Amino acid sequence: MAKSMKLLVTLGELNGAEKLVPIKRSQVAGVSYKTVGEPTLNLVESMAAEKLSVKTNATLNPAGMDLGRWRSMGIPEAFAEKQLRLCKAYESLGVKPLCTCTPYLAGNRPRRGEIVGFAESSAIAFVNSVIGARTNRHGGLDALSAALVGRVPLMGYLMNENRRGNVHVKVDIKPRDEADYAAIGYFVGKKIRADEIPVYDGLCAPSFKDMKLLSAASAASGSVAMFHIPSITPEAKNLESAFGGDKPASKLEITGRDVWSVYEELSSSREPDLVAIGCPHCSLQEVREVSKLLSGKKVKDGIKFWVFTSPSVFEAAEKRGYVRNIVSAGGDVFVNTCMVVMPIEDMGFRSVYSNSAKAAFYIPRMTNGRCESRLLSLAECVRLCAKA
Repeated sequence: MAKSMKLLVTLGELNGAEKLVPIKRSQVAGVSYKTVGEPTLNLVESMAAEKLSVKTNATLNPAGMDLGRWRSMGIPEAFAEKQLRLCKAYESLGVKPLCTCTPYLAGNRPRRGEIVGFAESSAIAFVNSVIGARTNRHGGLDALSAALVGRVPLMGYLMNENRRGNVHVKVDIKPRDEADYAAIGYFVGKKIRADEIPVYDGLCAPSFKDMKLLSAASAASGSVAMFHIPSITPEAKNLESAFGGDKPASKLEITGRDVWSVYEELSSSREPDLVAIGCPHCSLQEVREVSKLLSGKKVKDGIKFWVFTSPSVFEAAEKRGYVRNIVSAGGDVFVNTCMVVMPIEDMGFRSVYSNSAKAAFYIPRMTNGRCESRLLSLAECVRLCAKA
């Protein structure tokens, strides 16, 4: 506990915070054994041995496998043993082992204006920008420390003056689908600094899925923790209020050519052996959409078509028959994990198609180039990888 408090105080001092403030919600990262390995396993097990307990409604980020169906995925047993130990240690601390990157769809949704301590870059951007709650971009250790202490330093995106937009992003293209929104977010993330907040001008009525994929992409290619879409972001009723009445510090224009450059960058030269949908985890409406698109079709031989979601969404989708429809078409639906944090390179996969720019960005990097990726819309993934 002393180490956790020291970490938070040091973080606050480095950023000029005057005090710590209480929180009631946390999202803890550093869960997949693939990404954190033995040091984090030893650390969390040592914390559990000390009988520590979190003081917030704390949920876990995705693990490296479906905790119940890992054998069906082809996960190596040695990996599974370590992963299960790590999740058990977190659970001993009182962190709920939902293992989802969309806690706001799984019972951990903050209110507008509520201060929380979230790790998981896509959730941070979504919570700040779409829900209107307040969190800084926490890493795994400081998010866990915040959950144990029940406080975070008052700094950064928790302060009104640090939440104003300062980059005017003029979108001169009408997005065709969710993959275009992901490509736009990816392009913006690459172009702006980590401390800048983009204000999108020209995005008309994006859907929940569009904003989720845009959030994930801009947080992955850069470090975007917040953006404004006038009339969508709670703090931006219009373009002027998004900038807090000030003039934007800079301007960025996005054309069709810019969006196409993202598709060119995130373009595997291989045929797919895995289609992976759900980075961030799918909502119930997205699982329904996959089910509808696969209706009457069969996934082609040699291709896995996997959908990833949270346990609560899976349960609702199963009751409505969406999971059954996807399985009947040759696909599958998994929980607790995603294609980014699974050891896919050790499972025989070499090319992954996805409608997530975040996934397409991370997969080659997380597999040391052993697996390629390609960004496509969900409809295009189905068209190329399933047949009537």
